[in-house]
Amino acid sequence: MPMTQQDIRTHYETEWQSTSRSAPDTAGLRYSNEIEDAVLYPAYEQLVADLKLKIDGGRVLDVGSGAGRWIRFLSQQWQPARLVGIDYTEASVELLRKWHGQNGDQWPVEFRLADITRPGIDLGGTLDVVNVANVLFHIPEPDLFAQAMANLASLIDADGAIVTTEYLPRCTMRTEWMMVRSRYEFEAACAAAGLRIAHVRAFGFFTNDPMGLDGPDDGTRRHFHKVRAGMSKLLGSNLDEQSRAFLVELFTEIELAAVGFARERVAEIDLPSQKLVVLRKN
Repeated sequence: MPMTQQDIRTHYETEWQSTSRSAPDTAGLRYSNEIEDAVLYPAYEQLVADLKLKIDGGRVLDVGSGAGRWIRFLSQQWQPARLVGIDYTEASVELLRKWHGQNGDQWPVEFRLADITRPGIDLGGTLDVVNVANVLFHIPEPDLFAQAMANLASLIDADGAIVTTEYLPRCTMRTEWMMVRSRYEFEAACAAAGLRIAHVRAFGFFTNDPMGLDGPDDGTRRHFHKVRAGMSKLLGSNLDEQSRAFLVELFTEIELAAVGFARERVAEIDLPSQKLVVLRKN
C-alpha cells in the first residue's frame, strides 16, 4: 500500500536515530549512491555557475536535510553567509546538531525542526537559494504538496531560486514511496504557487529510479532496473579498494557519456533521468 507523508516521517524518525548511533564519523552518515554523487555534484556546481545562483556569500536553506548530505556538500563547495538546514523529523535535527553543529568553525550552521507542508513557516527572513533535493515527490497528498510549494515560494527573495530534484515524466507515477508528478501537473502546481520552471538539467540515467521513463516495469524501465541492480551488486561485492575505485569511475563515465549523447539529440526535459530543476518567482 502506498505510504502517506506521515508513514515516511515515522520511518525516518527511526532511520536517522539508528544512523546517528551507528556512525563512527561523518563518512558513516553517507546514504547516497557514490556514482550519483560523482555525477550530480559537478552538475550542480556547473548549474550554480551558469545561472549565477547566490550560494557563495548568500542565504541558503536546505530542506529535508536528513543525515546532512547536502549540508556537507553546500558548505564544502561554497561559503554561504547563512546556511540553514531543516527537517520534519526530530531525529534528523538531533543528528545534524550532533555531527554538523559547526562547519570547521568558519561560520555557524543553523538546524531547525520545520515542516514545509505546514502553513506559516518562518525562518527569520527570505533566502537567496533553497535546495530541496529528493523531497517533493515524497509528499503524496495534494493539499500538503500545494502548501509546500506555497511555502517554498514565500521563502525566497524576488530574485531568489529554488533548486529541486525532479523527474518530470509525461505521466504522473505512484510508487510505494513516491508520487512522481508529471511535468504538466508539476508545472501547474508551480504556477498556483506563483513560481515557474526556469531551468531543467538532467544528470544521470542509472543511479536513481528510472521514474523519468513512462510505461510499465516490464517495458524499457525493466532494462534500466536491471542495469541499476547490476551496478549495485558489483559495488556491493567483496572488492579491493583499487577495483572499487575503477568501477565507480567507469560507471560514472558511462553515465556522463549516455547523458551527453542523449542531450545532443533529445530535449533536456525528455531525458529518462532525474533532473535538477530551478524554480523562480513569476
